Amino acid sequence: MILPRLLLLVFLLFACAVLGVGVIALSEREGAATTSAAHPPVTGGPVAVLREWDRRRAAAWASGDRAALRSLYVPRSMAGDRDVGRLSRWLDQGLRVRRLETQVLRARVLEERPDVVVLAVTDRIARAVASSGWWLPADAPSTWRITMRRLEGEWRVASVRR
Repeated sequence: MILPRLLLLVFLLFACAVLGVGVIALSEREGAATTSAAHPPVTGGPVAVLREWDRRRAAAWASGDRAALRSLYVPRSMAGDRDVGRLSRWLDQGLRVRRLETQVLRARVLEERPDVVVLAVTDRIARAVASSGWWLPADAPSTWRITMRRLEGEWRVASVRR
């Protein structure tokens, strides 16, 4: 029983990496994000937008809140569908991601408009801990093209592509 769960955890960790999730450890020179409880305003540029989005995503995963996770994506986002689906599978197995840290090695702005931000992000999962206390393996660096859109004053992920 432990081996199937361990394999599931490793698969889900890899899947999280494919989504480019957990962008926590961004360089401080990219700017700091400010937060509020409901709709956090973000200052400091597009990378700070991603940093704040990811903070909220990590909180939704840690609390197992599917609705909060879904609200971070634009409607009908395939990346959002995959992310919520993965969270649901974790919860169905009685598991939670207590800690997920991604090391961002590089983040570059490809496009910046008032309501659209496109970033090229190279990252890797540096540390992950499941609710069981298992440390999950780190992964190799991956590069993603992340498109974010501002809807109703809040930045949401529209797509994540290799």
